[in-house]
Amino acid sequence: MITINVIDDQIVGSCGETPFSMTFDKAIYDTLESLAHAAETAETVEEYNSIIKEGEELVLGAKEFIGSVIETECKYLKVDPVSKKFFLHYNDRTSDIAMPQALVDRIIYSQDMGVDFMPLVRMWVRFLRNPNLNKEGKGASFGEKFFNFVNMKYVHPKLKEEFMEDHGLTEEAAIERATMYQMKITKEGLLNGYKVSREIEHRFEADEDGEVKIVPRYTRTFNPDTGEIDSDGKPEHVEDRLFEPSMMGTSGDAFSCEGANGFDSNGHFIKVGCKHALDSWGMVDIDDNRSCVPGLHVGGLKYIAWYAGEIHNVFIDPMHVGAVPDDVDGAIRCKEYFVHSSLAGVNGSIYHSSTYAKATDEQWEEMLKEAVAVHIETVEKQTEDLKRLQSLV
Repeated sequence: MITINVIDDQIVGSCGETPFSMTFDKAIYDTLESLAHAAETAETVEEYNSIIKEGEELVLGAKEFIGSVIETECKYLKVDPVSKKFFLHYNDRTSDIAMPQALVDRIIYSQDMGVDFMPLVRMWVRFLRNPNLNKEGKGASFGEKFFNFVNMKYVHPKLKEEFMEDHGLTEEAAIERATMYQMKITKEGLLNGYKVSREIEHRFEADEDGEVKIVPRYTRTFNPDTGEIDSDGKPEHVEDRLFEPSMMGTSGDAFSCEGANGFDSNGHFIKVGCKHALDSWGMVDIDDNRSCVPGLHVGGLKYIAWYAGEIHNVFIDPMHVGAVPDDVDGAIRCKEYFVHSSLAGVNGSIYHSSTYAKATDEQWEEMLKEAVAVHIETVEKQTEDLKRLQSLV
């Protein structure tokens, strides 16, 4: 007998004595339905046993089946017939780093739901550009932690409350409706996360004696009749406001703040509309087992809830991620991120993810050129050394 049930996004049931549970795939479901009907109408034991065996082979070979479906739908993925693992395939070359199973499952689920999964593929392409992948302690385990972080979920407390109080949902139903991914993924494969800062509300100026003094950066104005505050004195657009990291402040390594409203030298300033970057990977601790160490820190919704301050929305290219010390509800350490907006105020300009993605693509091209140049230089030196040795023979 073949039994089939769909629970959430899983197909569960049994074929004869073989139980199964797998991610929902319509093609597999339809085939199992057809086999179940055939088994129910079989007229001989031999025919029945043959149908059950076909069902068991289908269930046991589900990974190969799903792999062939995904390969057909997405030419950038290849499944290894032995290990059943998925690898990125591009320009007739296949990556040697397996995709995390959670990423594969999410791609399959997106395909089943008719959702575009190419942002996930592009994100993985960008991650494979990461120069830390070939370093000790990284590789496949780094990929697993990275995607676990991307896959983190969060129950938004305000939405949960609204679903319960305004719409009369049960707590269980409200939790399900209010659950979301903590990290968004742009169509170019960038991560869209969060950074918490505190606003710098003072500035320095010289007094009449030439001494430096601290004065308010913004001047409030009042209604002369009522004494009520007319304005807090802050600029109309958030790009003209100045911030610093909420946790580190002015400690730690200085970083660049590049953009139309940025700075010429490194410091500890954060501004909307600017790229923020450390000068080298040597300034990022890439050990996934260490926390509160050097690097630029960004996180998801649950992580930033622990810190007070202004919340910024940031783009992170996966190739700039140095470490994932907590892939459950923590932050990542990176070399670079771009602040595209803030809950602190209104933007004066729009900063498209495609613009920043293009900039990081250009960085990648430069990295390739440098790597090729170093390789050529090494080959040339080895050739010269070989010629020198041959001349001594």
